[in-house]
Amino acid sequence: MKKQSIVKNSKDFDRIIKKRQGKSNKYFIINKEDNNENINLFGITFTKHIGNAVTRNKLKRRIKSIIDNNKEIYQKSTTYIIIARKNVLDLKYQQMEQELVNLFLKIKGE
Repeated sequence: MKKQSIVKNSKDFDRIIKKRQGKSNKYFIINKEDNNENINLFGITFTKHIGNAVTRNKLKRRIKSIIDNNKEIYQKSTTYIIIARKNVLDLKYQQMEQELVNLFLKIKGE
């Protein structure tokens, strides 16, 4: 995932999360917003209840890898905020990928 496609501004996170346009499952919440740019933007966030910093960074790297490996399933010109729930710690990489891809497909099929 390129640095240009990452949302880092907390105002953007707050604005998109307050709109509550998206889907959720047992492991993730994905909120979305259309943007005027020609690229998809992604923001990944966790609560501090999900392990220590090492664990959260490991999960963030895995989620970024899943995003890079499944580029064909995203809508064009959309900003996504991915919130991981505590249950995500119980998943292996393949299960995490399956759950996240299924959630993106639900969003795409709205």
